[in-house]
Amino acid sequence: MVFRAPKAAPQSVVPAGRRGHLIGRFCHGCNQIFPLQRRMHSGDPIFGRDHVASPCPYEGWSFEPGAPWWEPAVEVLPPPPPVEAAAPAAAPKP
Repeated sequence: MVFRAPKAAPQSVVPAGRRGHLIGRFCHGCNQIFPLQRRMHSGDPIFGRDHVASPCPYEGWSFEPGAPWWEPAVEVLPPPPPVEAAAPAAAPKP
């Protein structure tokens, strides 16, 4: 069984054309993404490192709107397919 998760990143680093659904909250202190349902910075993140050597300085803080230590995390969409130049039409043979 393979666990697949969408690629996610902080909203500020993803170009507007490649932003998908809102996935969670990105903490600038520990660089991890926490689920939207969680109101406090605690527990295991949904995206991030498996082992954290030291606790985040924001551990236990509430995800209040407008706080500078976190920002929304969005799904990173794949780049659009390259646009192929239309080949010039050949002139009809007489």
